[in-house]
Amino acid sequence: MSAGRRPTQSHPAYLLLGEDLYLRDRLREEILDANVPVDAREFAVARYALDRTPLEEVLRRATILPMFAPRQVLLLSRVEKLPEEDLPHLKRYFDAPAEFTVLVFEAAKLDRRTRVARLLLERCQVQEADSPDDTGALAAAQQFAHDLGLRITRETAEDLVLALGNDLGLLRRELEKLRTYVGDRKEVTSADVAVLVSPARRFSVFDLADPLAERRRAQVLLLLRRLLEAGESPVGIVGMLAWLYRQLLQAQALPRSAPAWQAAKVLRAPRTRIEPLLRQARKFRREDLQEAFVLLSEADVTLKSSPPDPVAVLETLVVRLTGPAQVGRGA
Repeated sequence: MSAGRRPTQSHPAYLLLGEDLYLRDRLREEILDANVPVDAREFAVARYALDRTPLEEVLRRATILPMFAPRQVLLLSRVEKLPEEDLPHLKRYFDAPAEFTVLVFEAAKLDRRTRVARLLLERCQVQEADSPDDTGALAAAQQFAHDLGLRITRETAEDLVLALGNDLGLLRRELEKLRTYVGDRKEVTSADVAVLVSPARRFSVFDLADPLAERRRAQVLLLLRRLLEAGESPVGIVGMLAWLYRQLLQAQALPRSAPAWQAAKVLRAPRTRIEPLLRQARKFRREDLQEAFVLLSEADVTLKSSPPDPVAVLETLVVRLTGPAQVGRGA
């Protein structure tokens, strides 16, 4: 599941960077497995939050030989809180790292404009831990189900990803709940997902189509604020919008005479949503749907470069999507 290069035993420092806690856990375990035996971890693994423990203290520990193990791993969270004053200490350590110590820096995001962030990105082996796109999340959900001894169709896995988003940890936890729920049946259906998994995200994404098509900007912003309040990340919302626009583009390409069952098969959407989706698709011009992907891609790149105000990036995206250049008269 990990992205980037697999951690190697020889590197003195790693930077686990990304918001997906499941991927960070996996990467961290790979580093620990490569460097410290399980029975020695009580003595050779230590955790520090860098907003509570001075970096100088951590680096002093890094130069002390570990007990009962040839190597030690120091796990360092809250890296984004490191002040610029710590830059000289980091530089000195990186110039002559202790050969028996592995430092593991962790952060959901870093402001890459700071000198501390640039140094970490330059001197650490960076392991990306961002949630995958829809295709990657779908593959992960199917793999998780297989690992848990469950049977799940692609359509049901898509329902799960649509309901939960692309957070792998959340997908894994919900599948574990579904395993308990289905019991000996071992098969997870869309009906099981509908019963056990919160439908708020799935319904919200469909509810966005009409106000986007009709340029009701205030309503779109209100719906997105509700998603943010419910814990959805700006990056996750952009992913939802990209999924919605793909659905609209595919729906628009279907012949008007296509029966509902055929549309449901092509769009892989609940049957109850097919007619509204086809109706919503006709409110957009094809070129406007295509242009939306350019705007969504730009917003995704900006958000993943750690902007100072992610919500402002999202609101700017909505303004551009609901502007007259993006939405035309219905077909």
